[in-house]
Amino acid sequence: MAFKFLSLFNDLLIPNHRSLNFRALIFAAMLVAKKNVTSSDYAAITQIASQIYGSDMRRCNALLNTVKDYVEKIQRKQGTLDRMLGLIDSELLSVPRYVKKIDFSHLRQLMIESDEEDAITQTQVYDFILSEVRRVEEKEQAKANKKEKNA
Repeated sequence: MAFKFLSLFNDLLIPNHRSLNFRALIFAAMLVAKKNVTSSDYAAITQIASQIYGSDMRRCNALLNTVKDYVEKIQRKQGTLDRMLGLIDSELLSVPRYVKKIDFSHLRQLMIESDEEDAITQTQVYDFILSEVRRVEEKEQAKANKKEKNA
C-alpha cells in the first residue's frame, strides 16, 4: 500500500516525475510481457534504478513502486499490454526527448531470467519500443533538417 501512496504523490515528492513515470511504464511493459512477474524481476528493477539515479533512494524507490503499480493494474485487468504500448507511443510522440530516457541495455537485463515463451513476447515489446524510438528520431531529424533548410 505504501508504494501506491508514493506513486500518487510523485507530483509533489519528486521533480521531473513525468520522466520517471515514463521509465516505469517502459519497464512495466517489459515485465507484464511475462506470464509471471517475480521478486527477482523487481530486484532487477531496483538494480536498474540505482544505475539510473545513483544514491538518490527517493527516486529509486519511486521508480520501483511506480513499476509495481503499473504491473498490478495489468494483473488486476485494469489495462492491457497493448494499452501500455499505446501510452509509450503517445508519450514518445508528445515528448520526443523521452527517447533519451530509454537505455536498451536495461531492457535486455529484464529478459535474462525469462523462459523461451516469455522471451519471445518480451522481444516483441523490445522491438516495438526500438521501432518507436527510431521513428521519433527520424521525425525529429526531419524537423531539424527542415529548420536548417528554412534558415
